[in-house]
Amino acid sequence: MATHHDGSGTWNAPSPLQRVTTAVRGATMSHWEAGTGYPLMLLHGGGGTGKAFWYQLEGLSNHFRVLAPDLPGHGDSPWIEGVRTVDDLGPVLLDWMAALEIARAVVGGNSMGGRVAAAAAIRRPERVSHLVLLDAVAVLIEGMAPKNPLEIPPDRYLQELVHDPDQYRRTTPYRTLADAQALNRGREAFRRYLSASPIGPDRTGDLARLTMPVLLIWGRHDQIVPIEYGRALAGRVPTAELTVIENAGHLPHIETPGLVNHLLLDFLERHPITSPPQS
Repeated sequence: MATHHDGSGTWNAPSPLQRVTTAVRGATMSHWEAGTGYPLMLLHGGGGTGKAFWYQLEGLSNHFRVLAPDLPGHGDSPWIEGVRTVDDLGPVLLDWMAALEIARAVVGGNSMGGRVAAAAAIRRPERVSHLVLLDAVAVLIEGMAPKNPLEIPPDRYLQELVHDPDQYRRTTPYRTLADAQALNRGREAFRRYLSASPIGPDRTGDLARLTMPVLLIWGRHDQIVPIEYGRALAGRVPTAELTVIENAGHLPHIETPGLVNHLLLDFLERHPITSPPQS
């Protein structure tokens, strides 16, 4: 089911939808949450917020407890002391799960969020029952460095980020002035992360530890993390399956949300969840 825009500037929210704040490492993390059942955690890319997964919060909440956090420094989540780089975020995600008393979950992420999801799954594979990577840099593959979206000229940004800018403008959940302000703050947060340490080879990134079912979803026209990277990653993770989405770029969960929701449900039906979600 897709979120419907009624033409008045109002977007229908997932129901029931909650905004939740959780204490983590002496600070807080804020997240959107909808539905009940087994947890499905979805992590936004650098510069984004949990609202990026609005369509998944709505379309999947009849099946799962869907949680979409603002990562530290983004959205309504403040910086956490001692967290400086993207690779610091994997342990933060695991601490956040513990604070929510979630022992095991499906964990997915787009772009930077996929790097965080993969890092958590590699560090503690028993905590991640299924891993979903959407156009994500899980680990650095030689000769396949991603493009830094912060280096794209403003007048080219949407053209390189998504396949069809006009379609993206129709489907984006970021519609308000507050959303625009959050995205501006997020871009500065992402810049700060990359200034502290550009995303490079992760020495803890042992892909052999990814023994859980892994779904890779890639936009055919991604200019940030090209499909060639997705194919190479699929070849390095024995449990991975790759699905390529036509007419999509770097943000398939926003560009083609209905198809992404279908792919997620199909994947989780074919690889059933057998463990209880709570500790």
